[in-house]
Amino acid sequence: MRQVLGLPILIAVTAMLLLAGSVVAEEDDVDTFGENVGKRLGNVSGILLVLTMSIVVWKPVLKYLRKKADKLAEDGKWLKKKLGKVNRWYMKIHYWIGFAAVVAGLIHGIAMNKWEILFWAGWVGMLLMSVTGGLLLWKWPPKKVRKGARLIHAQRALLVITVAFIFISHRGFN
Repeated sequence: MRQVLGLPILIAVTAMLLLAGSVVAEEDDVDTFGENVGKRLGNVSGILLVLTMSIVVWKPVLKYLRKKADKLAEDGKWLKKKLGKVNRWYMKIHYWIGFAAVVAGLIHGIAMNKWEILFWAGWVGMLLMSVTGGLLLWKWPPKKVRKGARLIHAQRALLVITVAFIFISHRGFN
């Protein structure tokens, strides 16, 4: 199991380092190497977060396609089976991209050296969604805990609040 988990983590960390470390700061763009890496990882984390949130579109589309499978294909059962395989593939990607977004966001925040609570509130929301998603994935806690984790993880309000905190803390009110 460790080997299976290690490869995606290694790929994610390598990609983040390549994306962040290969960029050279231009005049007055950034003060230090740490801030340069921090800014680039912030961009990476934002992109990964958007890709992770694509589930908001994917799940309703999947539900619709499954419902209409008999009308869309000659063999509706075959289409439903293929949609199930695509969904399992998509969910694996969703897990790892979400995890990578949280890690990149953490490194971004540390490198940027911003310690105000508003800057970290969005990251805590991302972490909460990631932890509750992990609880659902590994089915480790008792059923009652998983039920609560599902309610938190699938809560659109938490997603909106998290994105709002991230946006406000990065744009400010200027």
